[in-house]
Amino acid sequence: MRLRQIQDFLAVVDEGSIHAAARKMGVSQPAVTKSLRMLEAELNAQLVQRTNHGAVATPAGRAFYARARAAQAELRKGQDERSEEHT
Repeated sequence: MRLRQIQDFLAVVDEGSIHAAARKMGVSQPAVTKSLRMLEAELNAQLVQRTNHGAVATPAGRAFYARARAAQAELRKGQDERSEEHT
């Protein structure tokens, strides 16, 4: 599992579509799709239900989203603390 995959997943859920997430992240839609599929394969769970109108988190996706968001917040705290040490 890579941090980029988690970031892509969070963006898809937050933006409500793979297309919007790709635009927000500044990458191609196929790159986000591939990243998401790799994450789902590694977790052996469908995280996002793709629809004609976008993408929504599945029950497994909602559970993973909460953990991924918490992990992202902790990583940011670590970065902030590290930055404060250098000032």
